[in-house]
Amino acid sequence: MHGRIKVRTSEEEKLRKERERQEKLKIFKHAMQKIQHKRKEGELDQDLLDLTGKVLTSNPDIYTLWNIRREILSIFRKNDEMTEKMPQTCDAELQLTEYCLKINPKSYCAWHQREWVLTTRPDPDWNKELEVCNKYLKLDERNFHTWDYRRFVVRQCKPPLKNEFDFTTEKLHDNFSNYSAWHYRSKMLLELYPDVEGGRPIEASHHKHELKMVESAAFTDPDDTSAWFYQRWLLGAVKKTISPVVCTVTPTKTTAAFSDHVSVDFVKSRVVFYIDGKAVNGDWSSCTGNQFDVLWIFKHGETVTGGMDVKVEFETDTGDKNVICCKQYRVCRYIGKTQPDFQRKYHEAVIEELNKQLDSCRQLLALEPDNRWTLLTLTVFLHCIDAKLHHTEVIENLHKLKTMDKLRAGYYDDLISKWSIEHQLSTSNISDIEFEIKFNEKLTCLPHLQYFSHCENVNLCNQKLTSKVLPSLVVLQHCKKLNLGTNLLTTLKGLPLLHLEELSVHNNKYLTEEELESNFFSGII
Repeated sequence: MHGRIKVRTSEEEKLRKERERQEKLKIFKHAMQKIQHKRKEGELDQDLLDLTGKVLTSNPDIYTLWNIRREILSIFRKNDEMTEKMPQTCDAELQLTEYCLKINPKSYCAWHQREWVLTTRPDPDWNKELEVCNKYLKLDERNFHTWDYRRFVVRQCKPPLKNEFDFTTEKLHDNFSNYSAWHYRSKMLLELYPDVEGGRPIEASHHKHELKMVESAAFTDPDDTSAWFYQRWLLGAVKKTISPVVCTVTPTKTTAAFSDHVSVDFVKSRVVFYIDGKAVNGDWSSCTGNQFDVLWIFKHGETVTGGMDVKVEFETDTGDKNVICCKQYRVCRYIGKTQPDFQRKYHEAVIEELNKQLDSCRQLLALEPDNRWTLLTLTVFLHCIDAKLHHTEVIENLHKLKTMDKLRAGYYDDLISKWSIEHQLSTSNISDIEFEIKFNEKLTCLPHLQYFSHCENVNLCNQKLTSKVLPSLVVLQHCKKLNLGTNLLTTLKGLPLLHLEELSVHNNKYLTEEELESNFFSGII
């Protein structure tokens, strides 16, 4: 038996660890009590600085202790006797944070303390901090704390942006599954390579290059989501123009609906109503009361009668003047509309690349028919290339995705609603003052509702709408008859105050009698 190492039994090992834990806890409690006492007594001195440092080396995530250290260091800076020692004190603080980061590289407190020290000392070495970032990103290239800190350092020392862009390329080649690197890259891409001539966010050749790079990443590991998300961002990087889509003038209310949210300053500077050749003065107010809105109400003192010449002039981003002529549909009711166009405008080179990648997606899907990311990407490609041409296949694919990816069925339902509404708006001749669904899909949300702000009769019956959509109905400022029957409403709270003559909520099985009786609108249901 001599010379053999005694192996502790599991019970002995548990007891030993428990004794060690209790001893550490005893020391920790004693140290914390002493720290709290000294702080309460106002003894913010070197002794307290050393004491908090010892505790933090064991647990760097006690933010209270970092706060105490900042209090002490701030006092030291105001002390003339400590002024000469402050560079060394700051260096020691940085060393402490680095020691703590070795214990926990994802410590919010330690990274924040490091930022605070560097921004409050007069002689920060930002190049050294970049080296610190490089070191920690070698240990874990996906540590978003380090990436966040790197962006902070870059804002201070402002190295060549191209160097940082190349750094993300290097890190992504090491590991494509790096959300932080893709995100950082997206920010720099817009600054480095804007399409100045075409007005697009990204210059065509670089847009195409990024699509190729992300295709390699996505196809290397089709189950990794980081590259797919970056790809979706790239597909959304298109030129966007905002303009009025529907202008309505009646004796009681004048409104202008826009393709996207705009501010009151935008509306005031870009839109002018003309009645019988005379510019109309008035005040604009948001439909929802928000700073940005899709529908703006124009309050003016002009009397609206029949037989008037009503026009709306809009100034584009290029300074050109577009005129919308408002047609009289009823006595004293004028409506001017523009043709909706939701097709994304890519450069020809980008469209060519999208078609190539579409073929690649079809090939990959043939090999891995159950890969939802590939099917979703193929579907988005079809929609981006030509939404009208591929609409039927797009909707069929979204229904397949609902079956394959049940946890995100709601997301796919909302996409079906959005793209179906867009297809109806861009292909159908909708009745001038009526809105009715012209497709078989059931709506789960109400996108682009401002395009129907002029309608008197809005029929949303027999859909899958919940009470969450009610506040969005505020854009139906000219609606007289609203049908919300046979939906999934559970309450009428949130329904905006519209000047309705008729509101129908029949066959909403989750809408109780108590809810109807207690609701303000029960009298007209």
